[in-house]
Order: sequence, then C-alpha cells, then structure tokens
Amino acid sequence: MTVWSDAIEYYALTQEVFRKFPYDNIALGSLGESVSGLHAYRKSEQLPFEEFEALDSLAYKLENGLLKLVESLEQKREQGDWIDHLIVKESNAVYGNG
Repeated sequence: MTVWSDAIEYYALTQEVFRKFPYDNIALGSLGESVSGLHAYRKSEQLPFEEFEALDSLAYKLENGLLKLVESLEQKREQGDWIDHLIVKESNAVYGNG
C-alpha cells in the first residue's frame, strides 16, 4: 500500500465511524485532530474498542509513512535533487513499496 491509499482508507473508515454520531459534517482538519477525536469517542464509550484499535493502528502507520515521506522530500530539496515528477515514486519507495 502507499501513503495515499492508506490516507484514503483511513478517511473512508473514519467516515463510517463518525457517520454513526449525530453530526453530519465533521471536517477532519488533520490526522492528529482525527486521532484525538477517536480517543475522545473511545473514552466516552461511543466507539467500540475493535474499531478504535483498527483506526488507531492505521493512523499510526499513516503518520509514520508521512513523516518518512516529508523527511525524504526535505532532504532532496536541501540537496538540490528535487524533481517534481518523482514525488509519487519516492513516496512509495519511502513507504516500503518501491
């Protein structure tokens, strides 16, 4: 899987969870904000443990992949090796799929 596909999967899964609550338009401003929300919903017993664990695990994987991607791209920019059309290929390699 790629960072992008994990992000799409994470969004889809969180929307399934959040759709159960009495809110219609929850905007996920960032991964960190959504994880904070997951913790709050879990603590208030609005989110079953199994769903929380699945989402939290994917968020952790996604966060680490994003951190590696950012680090790699920052290094390329600092070294003058920045090439825009390789961003997707690089993200896959850094994420362990390239």
